[in-house]
Amino acid sequence: MKRFTLATLLVAFCFFSNGIAQTDAIRGKIEMNLPDTPTPTFEVNLDQSFFNLFINFTIKLPEYTEYAEMIEGVFVRSYNKESGDLTEMENHYQNILNTEQWQHIVKVKDQLHVSLLFAETPGVVNGIFVSFTDEQNTTFVNVCGEIDFQKLGILFGKIIESDPEFLKELKIGGKFGNK
Repeated sequence: MKRFTLATLLVAFCFFSNGIAQTDAIRGKIEMNLPDTPTPTFEVNLDQSFFNLFINFTIKLPEYTEYAEMIEGVFVRSYNKESGDLTEMENHYQNILNTEQWQHIVKVKDQLHVSLLFAETPGVVNGIFVSFTDEQNTTFVNVCGEIDFQKLGILFGKIIESDPEFLKELKIGGKFGNK
């Protein structure tokens, strides 16, 4: 009888814990720690705990707090030319994007790809995935959460309003499509 009870508890635990793991999955988050891949030259892992800490420090700056509340994670992996052929990794990410029905928004040759995973709520995305390649590096960026583009635009406007020199200082050095 003890063996039956123990086996039943073990099966129930495995079934229950598997259900918890599935419900805790963050929509829009792409697993970036793939087996048998080269070590990234640059890696960023900012999860919900980082953004909760950020919210605590910016409690008197609601424009930043509002933005941080939308983000559940930011994950970046960058590889240099010495990392080897990254085609398999790029194909893996593209397969995930296609399987989960991400919308490919921007593609510039094979140098820049931007995809969004739209939520059921209009104007909200659950994920942003960007991959870009320059002469030296290939970089993958995944941002996930309940990202409201209208709120984001308003918050960006507030930041610009508070610092009019912001746009002058903002420089984009990308050379995508130029040779």
